[in-house]
Amino acid sequence: MDWHVGAAYWPFKDFSTPLRPENPIPYVNQKGVVERDLTKKEAYFVFQSYWTKEPVVHIYGHTYPVRWGEKDEEKLIKVYSNCKKVELFLNGQSYGEKYRDSQNFPAAGLRWKTPFKEGKNRIIAKAVTPVGIISDTLDFFYQTEKWSEATLLKLQELKRYGNIVEVEAKAFDKNHVFCPDAKNKVRFEVAGDGELLDNQGTSTGSAFIELYNGRAIIKVKLKGDNTIVAVKSDGLKTGIIEL
Repeated sequence: MDWHVGAAYWPFKDFSTPLRPENPIPYVNQKGVVERDLTKKEAYFVFQSYWTKEPVVHIYGHTYPVRWGEKDEEKLIKVYSNCKKVELFLNGQSYGEKYRDSQNFPAAGLRWKTPFKEGKNRIIAKAVTPVGIISDTLDFFYQTEKWSEATLLKLQELKRYGNIVEVEAKAFDKNHVFCPDAKNKVRFEVAGDGELLDNQGTSTGSAFIELYNGRAIIKVKLKGDNTIVAVKSDGLKTGIIEL
């Protein structure tokens, strides 16, 4: 932009605010490059690719486990890196090298258009540096099945470490097809001996939150043998899981 002299990006971390009750995480300003618990966002790696002196390679989209589109449709893959060139592999096949050019937007020219296969896909980006080969790997699911308006919520346990359980809510339509673009506001509740680890102002620590990529995550602390978690949203069937 020939009219734009420069800019400064001031918020490093998300922060609370008495305003913005309509935000995806209510009363949290989410312009930071990391969340309140220092979880790195995609924007973090954009700045890292320009500012750090250590070699870095990062495939955009680690926070999106499901991508969607038509069968055989070409999709854009972006890689943020400070290396001279990067080679991209999709499902074991090389799609060639791209040279970095800071004036080539987006991703400084490190972008490829490739078709994804239905189901599981794996992207690997590799770069040769003076200290050796560095790489980044991204696994995701490509959905071609069509969906209608979200009508119900489902809960599943993602992982467990000690007495902490990570639970994921996902939105589905009337035919139980996942809705990856759903952005309904949902509320997590718990009954029994467990406790929601909420009020943290993060994407995995908020009892009331907007779905992202059709899902939302909450952590639950178990304190006994009987814990039931529910997720609710206006107009959607409630999801329930017993932990």
